[in-house]
Amino acid sequence: MPQINVLPDSKIVEAEPSQTLLEAILAADIPHTHACGGQAHCSTCRVMVLDGIENCTSPTEAEKILAKKLQFPVHVRLACQTRSSGNVSVRRMVIDNEDIDLGKSQLAAGAVGVEEPIVLMRATIRGATNFDEVNFPYDILYVMGRCFKRSRSIVSSYGGNIDCYMNNRFMASFQPHTAEGVARAVWAGLELIDAIDKLNEFLAQLSYNPLNISLGIHYGAAILVPIDPERSSALLPLGDAVNIVSRVETANAKLDTKLLISEPAFDCIRDRATARRRGSFSLSSDDRKMAVYEVSAMTGEPPENIPPQAEETGLSDRLLSFVRKLGRGKSQ
Repeated sequence: MPQINVLPDSKIVEAEPSQTLLEAILAADIPHTHACGGQAHCSTCRVMVLDGIENCTSPTEAEKILAKKLQFPVHVRLACQTRSSGNVSVRRMVIDNEDIDLGKSQLAAGAVGVEEPIVLMRATIRGATNFDEVNFPYDILYVMGRCFKRSRSIVSSYGGNIDCYMNNRFMASFQPHTAEGVARAVWAGLELIDAIDKLNEFLAQLSYNPLNISLGIHYGAAILVPIDPERSSALLPLGDAVNIVSRVETANAKLDTKLLISEPAFDCIRDRATARRRGSFSLSSDDRKMAVYEVSAMTGEPPENIPPQAEETGLSDRLLSFVRKLGRGKSQ
């Protein structure tokens, strides 16, 4: 009889040929999460096959639908749809019911742990030298509050979402993750620069120090991690793209510029941008270079603004909502 080595539980389970991995694991009193009841309407029973993938049955049609949507690698399988003709070793990927929230986020995001193209913008807001030391706390609260509120409004109107704030910086990603997304990010960057200039006119009337904005834009690959089950658009990018956009943005200080974009981003909009090459930096120890370009204008009409989305509902009935949503996705 085939044996299943179940991790992280470190238990050996025997499975009848007619049993799915999920049925065999549950029969052994291992609490394997299965939010939809094992109907392939969700992905919470997924396992990573560490050994013996050749002994697993081929994915069912129902599993193929979810695997395609969530971009599973071949060794990630739904336990409710998989049977084994020989010994296998698997690791449960959703440990308990608390992870249902994460499963919902992952389905809404459309992928689980894979690299995808992404358009990133990093912005740094600076004032006069030692801005946070020469202004009173109320001044900082007032000025930076106005600045970030306006920045958030502009970014969202061009299809962007500010993924994280840190001190006087923020990181934003733009939809769609294509050349059009790069164009939207650049248009947003130019409007941000104009907005800061106008804000400085107002601040001068109140005797506040002026602000400066430094922007970097990059188009590359990153892993998108859902970070808030209540907001499917809240995705944390991880990977080289984040490091590159940070280096592009910080190059503004050296080059005395406000808006720099990386070479991959420039390639997407070279026929629409007024730009010039300003330099390059090394990507790695093998001394591969990436050029950066200063953008001063875009030709043509700006893209249509995107109206703000309504707030997403809470999670009071999270399990029922989760299963219903997944069921609808399967039927489409």
